[in-house]
Amino acid sequence: MEKIELEKKIELLNSYITALKECNSYREKINYLDQLEPVKDYLAAPMPIHLFMNLLTDESEYAIKSVIAIGQGPNVFNFKYLDESQFKKLIILLEQLLDIEIFYQFLGGIIGYHNTLLKLILEHYFPEPYKENHLCYIQPEGLDLKGNTEEVKQIIRLGIESLHSLGIIFPVGGAGDRLNLRDESTGEALPAALLPFLGKTLLDLLIRDVQGEEYLAYKLLNQQFTTPIALMTSVEKNNHIHILEIFKKNQWFGRSPKDFFFFIQPLVPVITIDGNWSLSAPLTLTLKPSGHGVLWKLAEESGVFTWFKDCGRVQCLVRQINNPVAGTDQGLLALIGMGCSKNKAFGFLSCERLLNADEGTNVLIEKQDEKAFEYTLTNIEYTEFAIRGIGEIPAKEGSPYSIYPTNTNLLFANIDTIQKILKKCPLPGQLVNMKSNVPYLEDNGNISYLRGGRLESTMQNIADSITDTFSEPLKKEQLRESLKSFILFNDRSKTISTTKKSYKKGENPVSTPEQAYYDMLYNHYRLLEECQFDLPAWQSMENYLQKGPSLIFLFHPALGPLYTVIRQKIRKGKITHGSELQLEIAEADIEDLHLQGSLLVEGSPPFGYYQNQMLKYCGGCRCSLHRVTIDNQGIDRAASQFYWKNKLTRNESVKIILHEGAEFHAEDVTLKGNQMFEVPPFHRMVIHSNKKECTPIEKPSWSWNYAFNAKNDIILTKKDQISYLN
Repeated sequence: MEKIELEKKIELLNSYITALKECNSYREKINYLDQLEPVKDYLAAPMPIHLFMNLLTDESEYAIKSVIAIGQGPNVFNFKYLDESQFKKLIILLEQLLDIEIFYQFLGGIIGYHNTLLKLILEHYFPEPYKENHLCYIQPEGLDLKGNTEEVKQIIRLGIESLHSLGIIFPVGGAGDRLNLRDESTGEALPAALLPFLGKTLLDLLIRDVQGEEYLAYKLLNQQFTTPIALMTSVEKNNHIHILEIFKKNQWFGRSPKDFFFFIQPLVPVITIDGNWSLSAPLTLTLKPSGHGVLWKLAEESGVFTWFKDCGRVQCLVRQINNPVAGTDQGLLALIGMGCSKNKAFGFLSCERLLNADEGTNVLIEKQDEKAFEYTLTNIEYTEFAIRGIGEIPAKEGSPYSIYPTNTNLLFANIDTIQKILKKCPLPGQLVNMKSNVPYLEDNGNISYLRGGRLESTMQNIADSITDTFSEPLKKEQLRESLKSFILFNDRSKTISTTKKSYKKGENPVSTPEQAYYDMLYNHYRLLEECQFDLPAWQSMENYLQKGPSLIFLFHPALGPLYTVIRQKIRKGKITHGSELQLEIAEADIEDLHLQGSLLVEGSPPFGYYQNQMLKYCGGCRCSLHRVTIDNQGIDRAASQFYWKNKLTRNESVKIILHEGAEFHAEDVTLKGNQMFEVPPFHRMVIHSNKKECTPIEKPSWSWNYAFNAKNDIILTKKDQISYLN
């Protein structure tokens, strides 16, 4: 569509929207639409849609005539006769149109949705330099979490102590089209939430990270918190149904169904590059999930924020599902601690941004007028860099990172603040992305493909509406403490590595499961170094893709999740190249472990027990290994392996399975070859001098006591409390 044509169309639709705002009822709106040339011309000829509209309410008739008014009648209602099958399609189509009309009422309903898209297309293809006088972009100032400073330790402590006031929102409705994820048996296209990362779905991993934080709080504060979790699902690829199936299959992860709140992200029409609605068949709209920016409006209208407050939660954390490394170590706890303790309105957890990456950036915007200086800490999408005058400038010469940090969509929000903003900004960060080819129904019924997109939005740009005004410009040292919003900086490998697309050989692995797995293993490798382990050299990404990882170390988040906690549970040893250590437990005491091959420790459950199907934190099963050597053939490196799925073929392994309340202790022994030790509930198995004893116990023989010292370090002390049953 030419620029002049677009501008004329937008001007015309603007006049429609203005006039319709003056109408007091749907009947008045219908009367207005009936006078418009596109409506009169389209309905002048006899056609099946007349028969259908005779059966409708005013609201439904208005929705259909809105489609006709924007010039999409011949396209959307392209059918020749009205039989039972077409009638059913029309009913479904009408329901979809009503949803669009109601949800986007603040834009002007269907007409406003279409007009907004046309405006965004105009801005995208005919951009004009961003003009605003007296505006500059400043590198934001924030606490750097990389150093174990007194301030960092204090903020982490405050985060742990603030969990009781926090709710969590997980946007889990993504389609994940670029992952090409399908059910292995049925071939059904699956949503991103079902990606089998580490042998579990991405949704499982989110819940595990929450459990890890809750367990840490339980050990330190002697109180079990059950964090209320809201999940924004969608109907795309049956996402909502699949999400519910995961919860039911896992018996709600040992929580009550009342601890979860589900709200569904709307599907919206896709528009082609020439301004027409996309259809895959007659009366069948191409619909895709709206952008994550709808999260705030949906959370308010569906009752999520009211539910949080009823649960005593006044702040919330937002984390996307496709970033499995985000729960690593201390980042999220620090984000919570800073936001809650400083009573901040909004916060970002950020890190280094790769140059030329498809990643937004966090910036501090300073605006000046005659009377004041206004500051806004927000996000700018990479698609706007050129218009905004933001260049790809390295942090220093030769650096792969930008001078500006990346936006990671790890967000902290004060609920009262968000509710106030929504009254004036229901949908932040509106944008259109026209990269994909979408179907278009031609007049003759044939399908062709054109580039297209839908109205998207960014949840992080709700921050655009959070401003601070001062009579004088702020000095650099004032930027951190003086604003209602804040930003924290963390290691990139601990903060963002997404699973957005499937890996294709020879292509850049960034944003693939392979890259996310590699980054996760690298984090755990560095942790083992901190635990004083002798390790093989770390391999490059290229070598990993060809030959597999240097070593594998995976663990349940309840083992930490803080590395400062894990370092006290696992102390020195040696792990050879290609070996594997997996610890699905929370309570471990491992010292001087020499591992060649595979060692797998599984607790069921890892850190507690079930009471009436509710998971109670108590430490659960435990494993202690002192001066133990594991020697087996481990992973079959000659076989084709799916490392990131944790779906591995092994020649040999040592596997320790611990049931409820069970313990395993080995000391000064060598365990060679393929062995499995399964400890019954409330038993203690001891391996010493190559002998095995299994004895009933009535309570744990030892436990870790957690406590803060005066410097806010978390100190673990092992407490022996032996009690055996005769």
